[in-house]
Amino acid sequence: MNKSKWVTTDFESLKTLPSFNKEFLLKKDIKKVKLNITCIGLYYPYINNKVVTNNLFMPGWTDYLKRVQYQSYDITNLINKGHNEIKVLIGRGWASADSFGWSKHPYIDRPLLKAKIEITYKDGTKDYIRTDSSWDVYSSYIVSSDIYNGEIQDLNLSSNYIGKVIESTSNIKVIKQEGEDIIKKEIIYPRKMFKDNLNNTLIDFGQNFAGNIEIRINGKKGDKISFIPAEILDKSGNFYNENYREAKSLYEYTLKDGENILFPLFSFEGLRYIKLIEYPDYFSINNIRAHAIHSNMKRTCYIDTGNEKINQLYHNTIYGQLSNYLDVPTDCPQRDERLGWLGDAQVFVKTASINFNTLKFFKKWLHDLALDQHKDGSIEGVCPTIPGHEVEISSGWADACTICPYEIYMTYGDKSILKDSFNMMKKWVDYIKNTGDNPYLFDSGFHFGDWVGTDSPYGSFFGATNLFIVASAFYANSVDILIKTGHILNIDVSDYEDLYKKIVKEFQKTFLKDGLPIGERAIEHSQPEKSTNFTQAAIALILHFSLCEEKDREKLTNALVELIKDNGMRMTTGFLGTPYLLHALTDNGRSDIAYNLLLQEKKPSWLYSINNGATTIWEHYDGISEDGKLWSPIMNSFNHYSYGAVIDWIYCGAGGIKVIKEDYKEIEINPHVDTRLGHLDIKYMTSRGLLHVRWYFQDNATIYEIEIPKDTIAHIKIDNKEYIVNEGSYMFSKGGLD
Repeated sequence: MNKSKWVTTDFESLKTLPSFNKEFLLKKDIKKVKLNITCIGLYYPYINNKVVTNNLFMPGWTDYLKRVQYQSYDITNLINKGHNEIKVLIGRGWASADSFGWSKHPYIDRPLLKAKIEITYKDGTKDYIRTDSSWDVYSSYIVSSDIYNGEIQDLNLSSNYIGKVIESTSNIKVIKQEGEDIIKKEIIYPRKMFKDNLNNTLIDFGQNFAGNIEIRINGKKGDKISFIPAEILDKSGNFYNENYREAKSLYEYTLKDGENILFPLFSFEGLRYIKLIEYPDYFSINNIRAHAIHSNMKRTCYIDTGNEKINQLYHNTIYGQLSNYLDVPTDCPQRDERLGWLGDAQVFVKTASINFNTLKFFKKWLHDLALDQHKDGSIEGVCPTIPGHEVEISSGWADACTICPYEIYMTYGDKSILKDSFNMMKKWVDYIKNTGDNPYLFDSGFHFGDWVGTDSPYGSFFGATNLFIVASAFYANSVDILIKTGHILNIDVSDYEDLYKKIVKEFQKTFLKDGLPIGERAIEHSQPEKSTNFTQAAIALILHFSLCEEKDREKLTNALVELIKDNGMRMTTGFLGTPYLLHALTDNGRSDIAYNLLLQEKKPSWLYSINNGATTIWEHYDGISEDGKLWSPIMNSFNHYSYGAVIDWIYCGAGGIKVIKEDYKEIEINPHVDTRLGHLDIKYMTSRGLLHVRWYFQDNATIYEIEIPKDTIAHIKIDNKEYIVNEGSYMFSKGGLD
């Protein structure tokens, strides 16, 4: 690829998206032909008018000013002996969109293409076709396309010659693809076509998802089909998409005579519904279906319970992850954002790696994160970063640089992910230590805190928990992870071991008195506009990160339970407290309260959204109130995966599965059972084989069926007894007939 040139054209003067074309002649018999190709923008390649790949959104999203991936394709079967042509459609994508992440043309003002065709002949000789000034620019049938604004196509437009490409002097680093392919996979057929109360024609796909609509129709030239998407209907049952903010999300197609296959190439949406704006009278629901689009991750876990609402919650978490794992872990797939927010990524990473194999996905993204780290060690709140749009540096968000690689290592045992991340971890910890006046607390600067916790006034973005107790707790946790990582990599971290002890001591001195948090107790929406240390989130973090003295654990646990009871047996935690809340209860002897929260149906709770028809995870527990009132459209996504982190507790708490040694070399299985769940059946595919944990009730007894994969040591704890076992299938019972 080094000898190939970056090429572009004057995009501002074009009336359609361009294709970059090159004709070439092969006179000898070929053995193999390979295409290496990349783009600062998005590309879609054809050889001799045949599609090269079914993958989408190539070459993926990175900070293009630092590096860009290239893909390799074997195109031997598409090549003719004699005349050939490569045609590459080019879109702006994330790189040079009219606006993306609140920046205009964020990385570059116009897309660039770089490609090489390597031809190996049967006689052993080789030829190369490289991008250079000899390539041609043609118009296309795609009038416009934008990540936020949708895509407009006119299938009557012919491909006309515009001129030659322009060579660019860009020296952007090109690397071989690290991440997963982006694919269209699950096909979703519409549930119904109907009119709302405002006489809008709507189509309901029955599932919120990230992807695109495909239309197949025998059309008449000049007829149009256009639509816009939505996630929900309002309380009157009418179309609602104000929460898309400035994203226009308009899809418009001008039909040709005969068969039309309509599908956007360079835009995607988060949606459940579409509103048809224009369509011919011969269009019907039978002409349309949808495709979910996401990174190509292998599903590794299946969970089934005796509670259908919990099963729906699990389903919602799966679709929430698929919707937001599109090359980077985004926050949402619908509004004018769709950014790689670090806070969302770290709170969900463990659940993500239970649901799917995320090793390759996170390896690529964590390399991006290391490149985006500033020289002083600070890390902005999104990755990839976007030029011209700085995002605040915050604890709990930047701590993704320690939490994500460690969780991925524990799941898959790939030590390289720790090696690649160690310096990033260390620089972040050192940044905190050198920030502010106290090296043992993180008590300065901006922080998102326990984001959208419900223990602050309704509509507030910030929970009631003191930002600095949250920041200091995550500081301690990151130092602890750095120490563990150092031990794994045989790196001296003795200085950080001393630092950790001082952080814990200073934390207890500053935020605790007589073993309890200092400050007023906070329950839902009862606090004035001030923060406190005495919240569910703060106590959950203290317990889970072991920041208290052991003698005070019971006292803290009791205080946490009282806060929950005083709030009507409901949680108040936001983004940072929720992932740890049920663990903090279960690990300290109160799995009964953890189950109460899991099965709670009044908001704020997981099942409240289920009762309101959710098919993915909401950004807010109260995104829709009981009276149909909606949170502000400024920030109200109905496809945010963060609160789906509760699946980690179902797996590790209810299922009792904990990894002691990386890659499931050694595990503990200590299920926490509750009759209200009916039964629990977890099938997880480790690298060593199937791990299966099942419990159910029969004749007043609890039956446990457990299958351990090969080369795994398992500590099974049932009825206060421990069984140390290896590969095999086991059955235990507790209680029974009188």
